[in-house]
Amino acid sequence: MIILPFSAVILAHILCIITSITDIKNNKISNKLLIIFGIAGIGLNIVQYVLKTNIIWGAYLFNLTLVIIFSLLLYILHIWAAGDSKLLIILGILLPANYCMLADKVVPWSVILVAFSFIFSFIYLLLESIWLFIHHEGNFSLSNVKMNFKNFLFAYIRNIIYISFALKIENFFAKDWMDQYSWVIFGINISIILLISSFELLRKMPIVLTVLLASIAFSLFTHEWFFSTSRLKYYAVAIVIMLLRIMISEYNYKTIPTSEVKKGMILSSLTTIFMSKATYKGLPDISHEDMRSRLSAAEAEAVVNWGTTKNGMKSVQIVRKMPYAIFILIGLVVYSIIWWMVN
Repeated sequence: MIILPFSAVILAHILCIITSITDIKNNKISNKLLIIFGIAGIGLNIVQYVLKTNIIWGAYLFNLTLVIIFSLLLYILHIWAAGDSKLLIILGILLPANYCMLADKVVPWSVILVAFSFIFSFIYLLLESIWLFIHHEGNFSLSNVKMNFKNFLFAYIRNIIYISFALKIENFFAKDWMDQYSWVIFGINISIILLISSFELLRKMPIVLTVLLASIAFSLFTHEWFFSTSRLKYYAVAIVIMLLRIMISEYNYKTIPTSEVKKGMILSSLTTIFMSKATYKGLPDISHEDMRSRLSAAEAEAVVNWGTTKNGMKSVQIVRKMPYAIFILIGLVVYSIIWWMVN
């Protein structure tokens, strides 16, 4: 009954293609579409269970649980919108149990897929920033890096503490898996480096010191310290990624006419600080520049109306839209290619 899991994989890719198109065009992922594909996935699983096909249900349920937890965390931490998180959960329902296996070993495909999606989204932002830099649409310069060297150095040390601790945990609990799938671990750890700076909580000194002490305690227990040769590539990659992030942040905004502000957009913090001085009712609070600050329909209408007032702004700064659905699609396609090659 290979046709059933194959059908589920095809449906997963079709879902990602459709949601990528709607996310890019309409800034929206349809709940009805997700429900339809989710029901189809449940139906295929029921048929496979009834027919007693050769499925490792433990691997399937492990990955489904992991993908639900992972999706909720990405949403709670305001990294992804609700639609992106729900899309990942539906993929967890759709993708069959044999997709959780690489060379007869259970793998956390959801973590690998998300790692790929973050890496490709970062590459996209980098290429877009280079394009804007070439066309002189931004303020990036090395002088900005020099001016913020002290902050850069502290951030680098913080990243090293986190990635070193993660590597120790991985090496202790999954050394054999790490040796066999070193390229997967490398991708996951690169995504960790990309994500660290997105968590405001992880930038707080008490948390950093706690992780540092935990890392030292772990080293005393395992006799594995910070500066092993295998980690040097991560320390070097961290510097490169941080420099690239500085460049990308210079091109993170787009100026549009206030009359074009719509539901779902995210205003820059600078724009909302200026708005906070206005007496016009219904304007949004100071922007966090993440999913928490997506404009509601009422807030978008208030901003448009405010722009027509005497003290309103004719143009505003918004955070550039990141259509994550297409990067989830790319991550799924890359994982599928790897799955077919390995198995």
